[in-house]
Amino acid sequence: MRGGTLGLALALLFAAAPAPAAPACEPGIAAWVERCQASAALPLEILTCDRGVLVVRSPEARLDVELRAKSERSFRAAGEIGLSPVGQFPDWSQESAPRRQALDALVTCASRDTDLPLGSATHAASPSRAARPPWLLLAAIAALAIVARRPPREAMLALLLGALTGVMRWLMVGGSYFHQNGQGPAWVGYARADDPGLASYGPGFPELFGLAAQSFGDRPELGVRLVQSVLAAACVPATWLVARRLGTAPWVAAAIALIGALDPLLARLSGSESYFGVALSLGMCATAACACAAPRLRDPGFWLPVVAAGLLLAQSVRVHPVAWPAALVTPLPLLFGPGSLRRRAMLAAAGALAIAAVVALISGPQIAGVLRGSLGEKWLPGAAIRWELFDHTGMRLLFALVIALGLALRSWRGVALIGAGLGSLFLARATDLLSDPNRAVTAAHQALFWPAAVTLIAVVATRLRRLRRAPRRAAAVMVVAALAASASRHALALPCTDALEASFADEWKRTLPAGARVAYLERAGSQISVLPLPAGQRAALTPLDANLALGALPPPALYFRSSLCSTPAGAPTCEALERGARLELSSERSLPSRPSMRWHGYLTSEVRVALYRVLP
Repeated sequence: MRGGTLGLALALLFAAAPAPAAPACEPGIAAWVERCQASAALPLEILTCDRGVLVVRSPEARLDVELRAKSERSFRAAGEIGLSPVGQFPDWSQESAPRRQALDALVTCASRDTDLPLGSATHAASPSRAARPPWLLLAAIAALAIVARRPPREAMLALLLGALTGVMRWLMVGGSYFHQNGQGPAWVGYARADDPGLASYGPGFPELFGLAAQSFGDRPELGVRLVQSVLAAACVPATWLVARRLGTAPWVAAAIALIGALDPLLARLSGSESYFGVALSLGMCATAACACAAPRLRDPGFWLPVVAAGLLLAQSVRVHPVAWPAALVTPLPLLFGPGSLRRRAMLAAAGALAIAAVVALISGPQIAGVLRGSLGEKWLPGAAIRWELFDHTGMRLLFALVIALGLALRSWRGVALIGAGLGSLFLARATDLLSDPNRAVTAAHQALFWPAAVTLIAVVATRLRRLRRAPRRAAAVMVVAALAASASRHALALPCTDALEASFADEWKRTLPAGARVAYLERAGSQISVLPLPAGQRAALTPLDANLALGALPPPALYFRSSLCSTPAGAPTCEALERGARLELSSERSLPSRPSMRWHGYLTSEVRVALYRVLP
């Protein structure tokens, strides 16, 4: 029985691992790349070759470049071919010389050699081909189902609480974009495989959300939010499960779960496209899987949950690098479970090594690709411990609280709790590479360590005698504290201006006439506002297009006065675009001025956005 169960676990592991395969390109495309390499002396690798899009990599310049039919969004153009570097480059002139030279060489190749059959690279992109089920997640669920026994009544109540949390969040908070600098719709487009421009972050996002995004047709954001909300709702019973497995009373475990259920920021993440939300959900479920592991190394009931945790984390780290540091503290329940600390330390070491092996086997190549790609080139040189984030009173108080609680246990477990708590706090602060764009994003990064916090709170609640003697009183205090914290964190759940603007576009995009294209200012300085429109309907503009005559656009054409028209960098461009154009108002809305980046700003306290029909 043990051999069969372990064999099934290994089968699930290897079935979940995506098989590496070179992209199958039309022969003419591969021949064009070879000719370009020879003429420009530029080594190239083909990364993507599908749906009329070719993405090549220059290993020496550490740059990925997308080639497709020329459009208004193309960064450079060579005849009918548009070329764009993959990644975020606010000022291309400040990029390294090898990168700029590599792009120039590709533009030269496309100009001289026009025999690049991008049209023939378009395949019939059926949903089953373009988006596959999330096999890693399904394999983890199957591994946990094998060892699951009949759930007790209180476990069913925890599942019910999770389901009610998901429904209430959906009804009360709804869905909105979260990503800073107006790029939330770009992630939805990445899930639907509209645009490979975010592939440098890893393939995990379309793996998880692609099937749902494509299933909702012209409303892909609803599919993404539905999957996100289900995963977020699973955090509630997962939190309860961790607390109960570590020995807390049912009332205390329910109170800990309720803290997460009531948090406004977590509710906001649950209805968004944010990679913070999915990283937190998968991390919490992986922590619960570790808590379910049997306390014996020879028992398959230990290895199957550990493999499931590894599968969940392997999926999480493929979504975005922000999930990498938080994955390190996932095995904490293996250390703090019931039994002697010496035995638990052995279990934790074995479990952590097994989880690391699963993650490395399945997602190691993807992690290495991120580090070697344009994202690693951009972030690694500036990656360092951010000591300045520790220089404030609140962080010192948290460190002091962890030390005090560990000493109160008066045991080696207390020493272990101090080490785990300080290590988790250190990772949560020192690894924030997003430069603190706004309070909500900073809090979302810290929320990734909620699974570690649940583990440590459960240890304290289990080991302190006073809490054990009065579990209901302790649970009541926790609930009151959660309500007070929720009220103080309400501002974190307020969508920023660019998120509200994208949600407004979700409303009117369904009313666009067939064949319509929407022109709008998408970039002004370092500020960006991406509209949730398919590539064929977007006519994204920059300040370089200030002299564009809107009336010359082929009908039916529309113009959207985006929020960037209310910024110092974008206002002159919008005035030039609108000057002399005949515009008929179709829909408008006033939005509160809430920049999603603290170094950005708007000219007025209210931002007016409007959709116009462009008359000849």
